[in-house]
Amino acid sequence: MATQSILKISMVCISNRGLSVLLASASFGGTIAAVRHLVRNDIDVGVLSSQRLDAAAWSRHTARVYSAPPESKSQAFLERLAAIGAADHGKILLPTSDETAWMYTENAELLARHFCMYQPSTATLQRILEKNFLADAAINAGLTVLPSWDPRNIDDVAKLAPILPYPILIKPRTHVHRLRHDKGIVAYSSSELLSKYQLFVDRERVRAADTPFLADAHLPILQQFVRVGSEGVHSVTGFIDRTGELFVTRSATKVLQRSQPMGVGLCFESLPPAPALSDAVRRLCRELEYFGIFEVEFVLFDGRWAVIDFNPRLFNQIGMDIRRGMPLPFLACLDAVGDTTSLREAVGKAQVQDNERIVFCDSFALRAFLLAQTITRRMSHKDRGHWRAWLEKHAADAVDYAADGSDPIPRIIHSLSQIHMGIKALPRFMRLSALDSAWTPQPVIQESS
Repeated sequence: MATQSILKISMVCISNRGLSVLLASASFGGTIAAVRHLVRNDIDVGVLSSQRLDAAAWSRHTARVYSAPPESKSQAFLERLAAIGAADHGKILLPTSDETAWMYTENAELLARHFCMYQPSTATLQRILEKNFLADAAINAGLTVLPSWDPRNIDDVAKLAPILPYPILIKPRTHVHRLRHDKGIVAYSSSELLSKYQLFVDRERVRAADTPFLADAHLPILQQFVRVGSEGVHSVTGFIDRTGELFVTRSATKVLQRSQPMGVGLCFESLPPAPALSDAVRRLCRELEYFGIFEVEFVLFDGRWAVIDFNPRLFNQIGMDIRRGMPLPFLACLDAVGDTTSLREAVGKAQVQDNERIVFCDSFALRAFLLAQTITRRMSHKDRGHWRAWLEKHAADAVDYAADGSDPIPRIIHSLSQIHMGIKALPRFMRLSALDSAWTPQPVIQESS
């Protein structure tokens, strides 16, 4: 990874003008939280923005906003990034999405000419971002995984279909360079599996050639689908340094998500420390030779916690961890520039400061979700009442997605963005609603995978 160049740039960051960070994915909750947090730690932050309604681009804490193509246009985005770095050397790049995590790693040698890079190896990112490889690594580290199958074509699926334990999740092999952002499709029968598998492959094939690290990235894997109960989806978030010695985590549970049967989390609740799961995640990080910020997700399966995902980047609910005394973006910056003394001190403080039981939510999206679910009769009045009461109960201890009294504009922009996306999605939403011939109220705790 051009280590000498990286270290040289890191010294420039420290000795000449303090630390400076560049973040992409300006509409994401993790980016908004990181901007505010880093500036409060005297770190200059710029953001890459591809659309007007990118909340982080409107923060009063953002030092500079750089217009850029969307991350999905990889080559154009990379060229813009290189141009920014050439004009202003030494900024730390922190990944904000799977797309940028892979892009920064794949192009580390080029980007290290201009940026202070903080990325694991290509081999490590391959093992994280490709679900089959991640499962193998988890098994090697002594963790539990869900049963899965890897058919190579529709004929293989047809052979498997009669013997699989339904329901089965047709799951993306990777989220890098995908056309869609859904987490998969659930099939409840053999015939449904065959039709939905073919549909998935047909729609994913369009951009398969854009994923150089995996020629068959468009082929999904099959995984046993788990209905999540009151325990929710368990999330272990944290940081591990380059040496693997400095390590800190927090635990939370995802209690509500945007869509059924899988989706992005709307509401999280903090949990007390979970030493056994934390130790398991540390073993997994070492097996993967990973360093940096992470989120590892688990579901309960046959009485054990099974790994379902590993996010090697900022994540939406990171603001909750920052509030709980785990300053993840700051830790990553210290490790990036090799400030071991400050890093060790900051990690030591974070390891003993998890005293606050709080929740995280995207309150605007939650209210819109409850309204839509009620209008389409997909949620009972009882469940709607539950979530309204949940919001009221946690009004004083909630970390909201974009809300900050000292920085109010991003919250307004985020709300406008959600309205804009909702209007765009309305025709498809109505088509799907028309297909529902019966009302099936959804449970309070959402299913996931």
